[in-house]
Amino acid sequence: MKIKILSLISLVVLIALSACAGSKPEVQPEPVPVRNPLALAHQAAADGNDAYSEKLYNEAILAFTEAIALFNEAAPTAVPTDSITLNIEKMNLNIAKSHIDLAVESASQSMYDDAIHNYEKALGIYKTITPVHVSQGELDANILGVYNNLAIVAKDAGKFEEAVGYYDQLLKLKPNDPATLNSKFFLLRDNLKDETRAYAVLIDLATATNDPAAYINLADRYAEKGNNIEAGKYYLKALELQPGADMYRRLANFYRNNNDWANANLYLEKLVETKPDNAELAKVYQMIGKNYDELKNSKKMIEYYEKSLAIDRDPQLALVLAGYYNSQKNYAKVISYATMTLTVDTRNVDALMLRGLAYYNSKPKNYAAAKADLTRIQNDPKYGAQVKKILQDPKMK
Repeated sequence: MKIKILSLISLVVLIALSACAGSKPEVQPEPVPVRNPLALAHQAAADGNDAYSEKLYNEAILAFTEAIALFNEAAPTAVPTDSITLNIEKMNLNIAKSHIDLAVESASQSMYDDAIHNYEKALGIYKTITPVHVSQGELDANILGVYNNLAIVAKDAGKFEEAVGYYDQLLKLKPNDPATLNSKFFLLRDNLKDETRAYAVLIDLATATNDPAAYINLADRYAEKGNNIEAGKYYLKALELQPGADMYRRLANFYRNNNDWANANLYLEKLVETKPDNAELAKVYQMIGKNYDELKNSKKMIEYYEKSLAIDRDPQLALVLAGYYNSQKNYAKVISYATMTLTVDTRNVDALMLRGLAYYNSKPKNYAAAKADLTRIQNDPKYGAQVKKILQDPKMK
């Protein structure tokens, strides 16, 4: 019986020893790094900035796009200071700017389809951004700029109807914009050779807005075309809406350019009534005088030239008056106006000749003064021969 108990004990010991011999220390697995999408997003954004600074725009776009995905992934556990929406806005703006730079690069190489593609990409991004930090005004300005660039590139590519479409989009955002309308007008007129649509653009604008500026623009375009009847009609329409100095100037210039001196003077006289400053008033009087000269009305010409000189002692205009009064044998005024010229230009041979002759012919004659003037120009190629004959007069000795 004792023997059996010992055997049992031995067996238990063996089993225990066997169990101890077969066991090994437990190995702990390496901890799996916790994914941090916010940190990864900032790293992707930094990579995008680096690529952009090196002008690797496609790589920049990929990195900024990855950053957006990571910021969205981080959003559910983010706190307000993580500024997820602000960072996503920045990435979208960066992507749009990268597309624009790609478009500019492509356009410079006449790769117009690529340029249009990238501008369209930028446009799509700007349209989908809900402002966070950037203002809606800035976004709108960017959209307008992209549409304008699209129109230019399409025109350069010979895609004129597409360019018209882009200008139409611009006009939806900025109705009746004169610069856009002018661009569309010239595109229709000069590139598509469609004058009907071209002038309809400007007529519709003027009619819809009843804006004097629109009528002026329309009149200017007709004037350039040489259609003075239509130009005059629309200038007068603008005048009805906005009478004043600016319109009087425009109409005066329009009529002068078309040799309609009487109507030009009509509006110059109206301009005088607005009491412009003296510098402009002197020029207006001189212009009226020139118009009367064209109309062969010497009396009125002289009247306005003298009004001009009363304000501004223009030496050339004074010389004109000296010449006129010489023809009228009004030697006192010849001397007065020639002296006005010589005060500024002491060597003016025409003024010396006119004044010398006036002294010589005046009553009483002033031979000494005549000799002083004429002696100075006795060798002049224009007047020398005539002067020498006068100087031979014994009374001039």
